Amino acid sequence: MDKTYQDAFHELGRSWEVSPELFEKLQEITCHMYLPSTHTTEVNKLRYELFCARRGEVESSQLPPCEDCLFMHALRANYQAAIWRRSLQSQPFVANPTDCGWMTDEDGKLAVNWMRGSPAPDAVMQLLSCKCVRSCELPKCTCLSNGLKCTDMCRLQTCQNKAMKKSR
Repeated sequence: MDKTYQDAFHELGRSWEVSPELFEKLQEITCHMYLPSTHTTEVNKLRYELFCARRGEVESSQLPPCEDCLFMHALRANYQAAIWRRSLQSQPFVANPTDCGWMTDEDGKLAVNWMRGSPAPDAVMQLLSCKCVRSCELPKCTCLSNGLKCTDMCRLQTCQNKAMKKSR
């Protein structure tokens, strides 16, 4: 297994893209970091297995990242490794970071692009809720802690984290 890990990390930064083969190896490494005895090599399957094994009584921090988030992290790690690999070149080609797991925020500053898709289907998102009483603030608000907007299911209906209703 050590050779697989070494080969995967040796590949980081060779190209500006993360190949499907490299990402498969990174998923396998991630699965073994969260559960060394697993034979599962896909993070989404391992997330499901751990969730079921603990009958849903699990904090999100105890689960591996979902495949989408792991891929975005792999893009950013690969980008940094690629910068380092080219550090001794006098005029290296440097890919656009927004193609490598980053985005620009409202102020034009570079920010982490955590995922490409929605964290869950819309039907599930409507079921999520926090139990905040006076205000929704980190670290107590589970919505904020997971990077989500508060929903109609949340206890506090007047918080600043509430999603704006779309007019029809």
